[in-house]
Amino acid sequence: MRALIYSVIETALENLTEDNERLIKHIDLFNEQVLHSEEEQPFLTPAVFVEFAAIDWQKQLHGVREAVVTVRLHVVTDTRVGKWADVVPRLCLCDDINRALHGLSFAAPQEVPTRRNSVMNDLTLLRSITDHDFDELADNIEEYQCMVTDASAYERF
Repeated sequence: MRALIYSVIETALENLTEDNERLIKHIDLFNEQVLHSEEEQPFLTPAVFVEFAAIDWQKQLHGVREAVVTVRLHVVTDTRVGKWADVVPRLCLCDDINRALHGLSFAAPQEVPTRRNSVMNDLTLLRSITDHDFDELADNIEEYQCMVTDASAYERF
């Protein structure tokens, strides 16, 4: 289910453009990239790193499970170069991301066996955390939540 959520978010962010140019230059799974930037693989900015909070699944019938999923997006900008050196574009980027993701949902078609009958309900912004202690890279966090139903293990009787 995390792969499905990640893919839906990734596609929406890849389609976020300005003057026919992608706003987000790099999308990946979160791995403390900002804290360990010297040790990490280099990445272009602005970048978004997707972090999943712990998921508490609720068992339903016949192999179906449901959960409320919290996803944190780390919106990383290089504060030394270009328009990202100014605070206003960095904060506007978070607003642009919210416009692209708010209400995003997905229902897997019956023909996709690994995700059959799986549903991600409306993605909703819960919290924005502004980075007030950054060096070269600012890491503003946007926290979203959605309800999911995972029926990939559904058993028919």
